[in-house]
Amino acid sequence: MKDICLKSHFLTSYDIRNLRYPCFYQEGRPLDPTVLYLVTQKQNMKKPPETGILSFLFLQQPPDIVCSSCNCLIIHPNVPPEELLVRLQELFAYYQQWENQLYLASMKQCSLSEFGKLSLKIFDNPIQFYNQKTLNCVFAVADSSRYNLPDSFPSVDENGYMSMEHLLNLKLENVLDTLAVRPMYIKRDTLTLPAIMQDIIIQHSHIGRIIVLEVHKPLDERDMALVMVLTEHIRQFLLHNPALYGAHSRYIDRTLSRLICGEHVKDATIVSALQFLEWEPQHEYFCLTAKLPEYDHSRNSLHMLAVTISSITKSNCFLIHEDSLIFLFNLTVSGLTRDEHLKTLLPVLRDNLLKAGISTPFNDFKQLYNYYKQASIALQTGVQSDPSFWYFRFENYALKYMAAKIYQDMEPTVLCPEGLVQLIKYDRKKDNHYVHILKTYLECNMNISETAKRLYMHRNTLLYKLERIKEILGVTLEKHETRLLLMLALYILENPA
Repeated sequence: MKDICLKSHFLTSYDIRNLRYPCFYQEGRPLDPTVLYLVTQKQNMKKPPETGILSFLFLQQPPDIVCSSCNCLIIHPNVPPEELLVRLQELFAYYQQWENQLYLASMKQCSLSEFGKLSLKIFDNPIQFYNQKTLNCVFAVADSSRYNLPDSFPSVDENGYMSMEHLLNLKLENVLDTLAVRPMYIKRDTLTLPAIMQDIIIQHSHIGRIIVLEVHKPLDERDMALVMVLTEHIRQFLLHNPALYGAHSRYIDRTLSRLICGEHVKDATIVSALQFLEWEPQHEYFCLTAKLPEYDHSRNSLHMLAVTISSITKSNCFLIHEDSLIFLFNLTVSGLTRDEHLKTLLPVLRDNLLKAGISTPFNDFKQLYNYYKQASIALQTGVQSDPSFWYFRFENYALKYMAAKIYQDMEPTVLCPEGLVQLIKYDRKKDNHYVHILKTYLECNMNISETAKRLYMHRNTLLYKLERIKEILGVTLEKHETRLLLMLALYILENPA
């Protein structure tokens, strides 16, 4: 209405959108705050209505007391009232049609770029959507044939995607660290171009960010209200499509999937995928793999957990693979140690009854498959050995895993030292627990005090029983090879599967 609007005054904020339709004002009739009333020159409103905050279009200058008590637009008096009503009806229909299209898009399996295409005519400016880490552009709609784009504004490819170079230029810290729960106008000195941005929040997690760039048409508060509409529809769409929460490029997902499946992936492909995250192959990483409890195999649950974990931790990416959640943490970029990451993760694992296997840190991304296997082995072995724990480091279970591999083709007792076989028989005959004492003693690196403490046994009693154990074993425990063989045998005897 800019071309015919002479003056405006608003009491309600731009984000309150309660008007349903326009109609002529009729004096004496009840007024509705959800209706936009047209006041013609023939109608002389001398005092404000007493019914709440109302909205009017005046074709003449109303008294100040009337104007100050309502939302009002003062329209050029030369516009015929009937023509104005038709124009308003067309405007209401225009925006209602847009909202209907967004609603239909949010209810069906479409791409996120569809929302941008539907909204391009509304904003008359390019629209972008970023994932929860603002690391990758999902869509950037910009028809250069319609816009007078500045030289600094990048072109987009045939799919409407913005170049990585420009995407990186937009990522300035003072913008990224700001959470825009409501639409926020960003000036040119902060962003490459002036823009309105709003974040998408789902269940207290930051999922993504919408940015409308001021390229063709100046942005104002009306556009901020429209950004809220678009944000809410995309939020509803993501609620129905949690698989899109990750929002990083499918190219990354595809590369990770191939590596985790043990496929050979070219170095150039790995480097190209990691560029989306600003990671490098030689950075230090660790892998986490987790599974939901047996009673809950919902992929939606995994996606929601993935989003939660991703939002509370730094420098990560995730993948849902064969009903497992796989996370990669970049220790180099985050500046945190593996233990510091695990300290942050523990409450989420515990609250969601989630068990996780943890790999050792590694510096060669091409070796991801091996460290994914580490995390998977740690999870499987740890759940069997220590079911009360929430996460399991591979190094704590490597010996048990190797022992199982050694004995997998033979009866365990066949490769057991003769002395250990005799000790097992002695325990069965006398109903003693010498095997358990021996295992604890070896696990404590033959530290008498620590062993006695773990066994709740008096030191002298322990020394007496250890002497008896050594007699039955018939070997000295001073040799490293003997202790290693005994530990391997004990682990496989304890977990024959």
